[in-house]
Amino acid sequence: MLPQYAGVGETCPQWQVQVSSGGNFITAGTLYFSFQLQNRAGFNKPSVSAAITYTAGQRILMNIPASVQKPGWDIHYYVLSAGSSNDPSTHVQIARVPGFQFGLGIEAQSAKTPLPVTITLSQDAHIALAPTVATLANLPTGSTRLDGCVRWVTSESKWFEYRADSNLSLSPDVVAADIGRWVRVGSPTTYVADTRGPGGSDRPITEVNPLTTIPTPPYPGQATGGKVLPTWEAQYWLYNNDAIALAAGIEFGIELEYNDRKSPDLLNGLFMVKFIGYVQTDGTIRTQDSQGKAFPSVGGYFPWTPRLTTSFITPDTLQPGEAIALAVKPYFSVTELNNQITPGSTIGVLPSIRTQSGDYNPLGKLLPGGAVFDLGDKYRVVPSGGLSFDILSGAALVGGYDFPLKPRRTIGGLAPNTAGQKVVINGNGAVYVDPPSYIPTASEAIRAIVGTVAGESAAGAWSNYQAIASGQGVTLTLNYPCDASGKGTIRANYPDVLAGNTKGNFNPLSVNIYLQRQDTGEIRRFTGFTVVAGPSQQFTIANWSQGAVVTALPTAATDFSLFAPGAAIIAVGAGNFPATSYRITYSFVYDGNQITSISHASPPCIREWEGDFQPPTLAIGTTTTAPAGTQAVVTNSGTSSKAVLNFTIPQGAKGDKGDKGDKGDKGDAGAQGAAGLPGAKGDKGDKGDTGAQGPAGPAGSITSSAGAVILDTANQVNGLNRTNLPALEINAATMPFLPLKSGWTLRGAMKTALGSGVTVTVVVTAEDF
Repeated sequence: MLPQYAGVGETCPQWQVQVSSGGNFITAGTLYFSFQLQNRAGFNKPSVSAAITYTAGQRILMNIPASVQKPGWDIHYYVLSAGSSNDPSTHVQIARVPGFQFGLGIEAQSAKTPLPVTITLSQDAHIALAPTVATLANLPTGSTRLDGCVRWVTSESKWFEYRADSNLSLSPDVVAADIGRWVRVGSPTTYVADTRGPGGSDRPITEVNPLTTIPTPPYPGQATGGKVLPTWEAQYWLYNNDAIALAAGIEFGIELEYNDRKSPDLLNGLFMVKFIGYVQTDGTIRTQDSQGKAFPSVGGYFPWTPRLTTSFITPDTLQPGEAIALAVKPYFSVTELNNQITPGSTIGVLPSIRTQSGDYNPLGKLLPGGAVFDLGDKYRVVPSGGLSFDILSGAALVGGYDFPLKPRRTIGGLAPNTAGQKVVINGNGAVYVDPPSYIPTASEAIRAIVGTVAGESAAGAWSNYQAIASGQGVTLTLNYPCDASGKGTIRANYPDVLAGNTKGNFNPLSVNIYLQRQDTGEIRRFTGFTVVAGPSQQFTIANWSQGAVVTALPTAATDFSLFAPGAAIIAVGAGNFPATSYRITYSFVYDGNQITSISHASPPCIREWEGDFQPPTLAIGTTTTAPAGTQAVVTNSGTSSKAVLNFTIPQGAKGDKGDKGDKGDKGDAGAQGAAGLPGAKGDKGDKGDTGAQGPAGPAGSITSSAGAVILDTANQVNGLNRTNLPALEINAATMPFLPLKSGWTLRGAMKTALGSGVTVTVVVTAEDF
């Protein structure tokens, strides 16, 4: 691989030459013209015109057609030389046209000069072959000079070339002109016999003196609003000058240097890089692989981070004579350089294949078979379009080297209708497709086994029956395991770690539709329905007789077809079906130009490692109490290397009653409690001895509300005179609360209802005391 400035083709295409009247030639003659293109490094080989004869009063028109400007070429100047013979080595430069527009308000090298452009040679000074002038003051001016004309200045003993677009600082080798500059050159000729030799446009960058290249415009570094992304860009090639192709899956990018030393840390993230595509020998740009799939990451600028994640992997085989085209722009502020790079410094850019983005890892001795780290999407392989696949983001240890996290990218090169193809990776993250017979080296590992065998998947489930009348057909809606962007869901029962994955492209070519009659049980297969990726698709079948009779639905190997047919819906449509009820199912069909199986099984594939090789940790999560009699459960809500254990512990069963314990010591007396409720009346006790008679009390009386005294007729109770009985004087209002003992009674007139406010004397029998 040859790193170089973007080229301009080996030979310049011919220009159009016309001789016409209206000129100011004084003499007549014959000249041969040669045409060249100049890039940053130098010139391509000239193409030579036929002999051009002119006479006095004529002019010569040199038309540069649009066909000279190729999209993959970085043309900085269209160079015109002339001589008296058809030997271009004897020709000298007489004019040139800048490849980029210049002038007030136009940023240098930002806008290409539109073609066609005409150079008019109308004066003898225009076709003078490197004449001599005495002093700098005698250099041509005004209309007598053309951009690119060359003169020998005798007083200076130097060749000077007129450059209308130059604004170089004045010096002994740079002379002022009214527009542009006269600049010293080493020779009046731009002839090269070999574009890889001295002065050639295809020299390796390492052989080009930075002082002789066409420089990029100054980078301001900072503006009022912050960093500046210039409109101009510097273009570079990685040219395949080998006799063999460079495989797809190789990482490429740029190396940066300052003061002739590689400075990945100092310049990390300060430059933007764009992948343009593969430039062909004719100057056109290829941006699709051999299957017609667009290259990923084309046309967008990405910040360059040396030795870290990169978006640039060869998306297809780079054939001999092709070149990887890149564009580079600075994008940083002065403060980001931390004053380590002075204004006006030259920073070297070298496009390169990244042969060593992986680093040695001593874990390789413990894992000789390598391992895919638990990062990103684990570098898994999923289907892309046609005979290509996407390798998802991830990092791995292979052959003792591990590479940093790589982004997702598309890899082509699978063979059609072939089983057992090997997707091989190495310690730099490169990805290759190899045939089934390939045996990886010690520095490689198989990431996946991929098949593209043609065939038909198993059919899905039958739909419900739909009644179809005579003269009707069917309209069918097929639901696919696919979203609107074309990403499919790999079936849940697929025998690989990809089961349920949603990051690959939905890739069946077509479907076969199966219809079954309810009255006879007959099944017919209908073919030729091309799949359009999306959540669902509708088809109409009008003619029952177009289907082929089959005895059973299709089946397939467990790993054939990453996708399973979804639900199918049948409805009435136009047609000529026999009258009965029908149901539908369908299958996916592949013609050998799609991926139909993928396996990451280890072995033979590299193992996937769970965890990050850090010392394992253990933490306690939640603890939950479960009902008695259930099982204890411990779950890990973390990872295998960073465990978080959650416990579910059941309650214990109720135990047997224990033996009676020893009597404890008497406790201290407690505080007196509140009075309890009255207890039940006890049994009547034995009659006590009769006490001595007490002194006679005052005579009692019972007074009614009318004032009459109520006495019993005997004026005595059980032989006791009322005068020797105790008397109790109460107020009638308190009678309901009189605390009589059980068995006490009111005798005689005491049973008479008393009115309010009556004072009474209660006479009771002696035994009531």
